[in-house]
Amino acid sequence: MDVAASIVAPTQRVKDELGEKVQKLFKVFLHEYMENEISSQNSTNSTDMKSKYYDNALELIRPERNTLLVDFRDLINFDQDLANDISMDLYRFNPYLCRALSSFVNEEKNRLPEELDPVTLNIMSNKDFYVGFYGIEQITKLRELRSTSCSQLVKIMGQVARTYSVYPELISATFECMDCGTEIPNVEQQFKYTLPTTCRTAPQCTNRTKFKLLLHKSRFVDFQRVRIQELQNDLPTGTIPRYIDVILRGGDQVECVQPGDHVEFVGCLITVPDIAQMMPGGPGLVKTDSGTTGDGIRGLKALGIREMTHKMAFMACSTTMEGFEFPIQMEERRKLDDDSMNRNFKEDELRKISEMANDNNLIENLSKSIFPSIFGNDYIKKGILLQMFGGVPKETEEGTALRGDINICIVGDPSTSKSSFLRIVSKFMPRAIYTSGKASTAAGLTAAVVHAEDGGFVIEAGALMLADQGICCIDEFDKMDIRDQVAIHEAMEQQTITITKAGVKATLNARASILAAANPISGTYDRSKTLQRNISLSLPIMSRFDLFFILLDDFNETIDFAIADRIVNMHTKALEQQSGVTNTNRTDSGVYTLDEIRTYIRFARQFNPKITLESEKYLVETYKQLRMDGVGSGNGLFKSSKQTWRITVRQLESLIRLSEAMARLHCSDVVEVRHIKEASHLLKNSILKIDQPDVDLADDEPMEKDDAIEMDSQTSLDNVHSLKISFDMYRKITNMLVIYLQRMETEMESGDSDGVRKSQLIDWYLERIVSEIENETELIQKKNICEKVIDKLINVDHILIELKSSLIPTKSSGDTTQTDEGMEDPILVVHPDYLVDDF
Repeated sequence: MDVAASIVAPTQRVKDELGEKVQKLFKVFLHEYMENEISSQNSTNSTDMKSKYYDNALELIRPERNTLLVDFRDLINFDQDLANDISMDLYRFNPYLCRALSSFVNEEKNRLPEELDPVTLNIMSNKDFYVGFYGIEQITKLRELRSTSCSQLVKIMGQVARTYSVYPELISATFECMDCGTEIPNVEQQFKYTLPTTCRTAPQCTNRTKFKLLLHKSRFVDFQRVRIQELQNDLPTGTIPRYIDVILRGGDQVECVQPGDHVEFVGCLITVPDIAQMMPGGPGLVKTDSGTTGDGIRGLKALGIREMTHKMAFMACSTTMEGFEFPIQMEERRKLDDDSMNRNFKEDELRKISEMANDNNLIENLSKSIFPSIFGNDYIKKGILLQMFGGVPKETEEGTALRGDINICIVGDPSTSKSSFLRIVSKFMPRAIYTSGKASTAAGLTAAVVHAEDGGFVIEAGALMLADQGICCIDEFDKMDIRDQVAIHEAMEQQTITITKAGVKATLNARASILAAANPISGTYDRSKTLQRNISLSLPIMSRFDLFFILLDDFNETIDFAIADRIVNMHTKALEQQSGVTNTNRTDSGVYTLDEIRTYIRFARQFNPKITLESEKYLVETYKQLRMDGVGSGNGLFKSSKQTWRITVRQLESLIRLSEAMARLHCSDVVEVRHIKEASHLLKNSILKIDQPDVDLADDEPMEKDDAIEMDSQTSLDNVHSLKISFDMYRKITNMLVIYLQRMETEMESGDSDGVRKSQLIDWYLERIVSEIENETELIQKKNICEKVIDKLINVDHILIELKSSLIPTKSSGDTTQTDEGMEDPILVVHPDYLVDDF
């Protein structure tokens, strides 16, 4: 029997009585629901009042609007049973809600006093409307989503990891039979291309497979897929983040989020076809040598077990950014209607913000509240606080972007709380990413181009993109490969990431502050070396940091006792909390809660302080003073600097950013002189060198009797004290002696000199500093210091080498001579491997 020739009776659509009831009730809700205050005061005249969602529903007439956002709490107040039905089976009743909304809009548009133009009417006839909900309190974690949650109204929260392109999705198709030409309208499509089962003219037409899609009579809607992952704070120990795809529909729903955003989605969990698994020639087939497709390793298929051809997804009806009460579309409209700073804050929050802004010890109290477990390090806490508030980003007339984010690097000995700072910041800030330099690659820090399921390429965000407009905490920064360090040069200064891979060329935003921690090369910080020689970072990377802080593990009985007491108390309180003591958000030593500080930072970052004329002059003077301090009191090559590196224009820009952050911290519209003073004081303390220990020139040999007879008691006392000099003075004398000897060695090689003996070198040094000598006592003191420095350079530092006169040929005969004078007054040369920059 030919199945195709059999008579197919016309099928009737089964009516969903409960669905139609929900449709009618929801339409009544749109007509009648009003605000509680209005409905209670004007209950008798409710027919003359507009409903709460009347204006918002008529806004859907505009071409760019598709979704009506409804507060679910209003639906509960209006009809508890209706709210329960929608909450338990949103996916089933969603089409009926959309039909109710479409019917409401079409009825109300005919009552408008002004007629709509033909173009708008044509758009309205082919337009689909959607209903979105917000105001749901309970958040379901991604790890807690189960099959029982399918079709239910839930709210999830996650971090956007990947966004796909926007595609037109076919939702209602019209086909034409290619045998008889009959049109078959309104064939619903659900996540895959679905053909009609039979022609409408059956049994006259037996076509079941040959149909043509009529594009001009079909309906499409914007469609975007977004992949989100679990938040770092929700991850159990030792697990990887769970992912789920979120489906967004409608022109005002797509392109609302970017990678790195912390977003709340309201919708329902559904199952969608896994097209990659359903495609023929997919998994289980391999290419043979002859070019044909043959059976490969089939796995469980060979045992008769069917593979899953569907996967879980989340269909969202509204999108809300973390920290906001209303969805993104409503926030944008409220921003246009109300441009004040207070629009996103409640009355009690504004009252607390005002109280915090008037706090005289605001910085200290904020530091105690955010870093309660870290003792001391007040300058580092202050610098990180300014990093959280940030400066003001700007753009020049030429279009060059000037960053406002502040980059900080912490260098120091082990066990000095470097990683603790990073951990606390990554957990406290809303958009903060913690990563390790050793375990991160250039693509993991910036962005990567990966294959999509549909065969194309998509950009997957790295740590800097995920931390856009936040803080990226990078631990073990010095352990990064040099190629990975070069990859973030652009991100640290221009705050963009340029990618040219796999045919994809894009410039992405990476407007993130960087908080890095690095260890010294030798394990502990060497005081005798500069900062650049203590860490394995290139100068371009170092110059991009606004603040450098150095932590040393020095012995101090008072500080050690305080740190030990803090650690013991912290462990004791942790055990008490595990034993059943309630864990509150407020710390014992903190003044404000973490939520209050987050709200204050979000409010203060709305300020864009301007630099006044007086502040401009003070900035210029401060920069000039920093430059002069960098030159020091010496001249030429023998300058004595107390700073880590030379002050350049980048430090001036850092000073401006720190001053703006200080003004934001105090909720000020202008940058005042006091803000610049505090910022410059912080910058000076970050660029100062670690004080070098004094160089002890004393030895175990007793002083010569003849010298002791010539000096009186006061002179002897001065000499005793002069045997210990500062490291800067020791370096200055060393550089003078080494450069002079190197110049004389060149003349000795050319035959113009016999070399420089020790006594001649001392005499030359005294001649150079004769202007600093006022009496005979100072002359003897300077001579004694020079002799001790030379002895230390020969016997301890091995920078100078003694050449006996018996090894030096004479100019006349080339013979060697040996005298007592040559043994006591040797010729000095510089070690060939020594460079002046080593100091």
